[in-house]
Order: sequence, then C-alpha cells, then structure tokens
Amino acid sequence: MKKLCLALLTGLTAVVLTATLDLTGNWEVEANFDDSSLSAGGFDCALKQDGEQLTGTCSGGSAQLTGELKGQNVSWKMKEVTYVGTVNETGTSMRGRFTINGQGGSFTALKSR
Repeated sequence: MKKLCLALLTGLTAVVLTATLDLTGNWEVEANFDDSSLSAGGFDCALKQDGEQLTGTCSGGSAQLTGELKGQNVSWKMKEVTYVGTVNETGTSMRGRFTINGQGGSFTALKSR
C-alpha cells in the first residue's frame, strides 16, 4: 500500500509540476535547417500564456504567433512555419523541430531572464 501511495504521489507531483509551466516572457530562438545549404538563424519572441494557449510576437513584433502548451509539449505557428517541441521541467528552455514549405530543421529556445 505504501508503494502504491508513493507512486500516486510521485505521479501527481509530476502532473502538478508540468501543469504549472509558464512560458510568458522573452525567448531567444535558434533554428537550423536539416539542409545546410538553407539559412535559418536566430530571432527573439515575446510570449504570453493564458492557460494552455500561447500568443505573442517575434522578430521585433513583425511576426505574430499562436500556439499551445500541453504538459511539456509545445507547438506554435508563426507565419507559414510550424514549431513542435518539448519544454524542460523548469520552463526555461525548449527544443524541437520546425517545418516550412516541405523543409524542416531543429530549433532550441532559451527564456531570457
């Protein structure tokens, strides 16, 4: 019985920790295409989170984004680019993949302090 209670408590703690992530703030994003002949690069985003929904702007406000956070899984769309990734346990970094016009690559993002 003690093992069952401990397992339930551990599981509930994990759910509570991931449910409390808040991505609101400034993020520095670095993106790289799989095809090295294509250039990508870095840009900044200002995110606002309301529940699971994300909104914000990137590149000095020139690009709008919308997305969602479910647990540690994050996805957002900015113009014709779709980003899908995972947020770390503290909500300060994320990594994943992006796609645009049939091309793809990887991205990392760090929350600015």
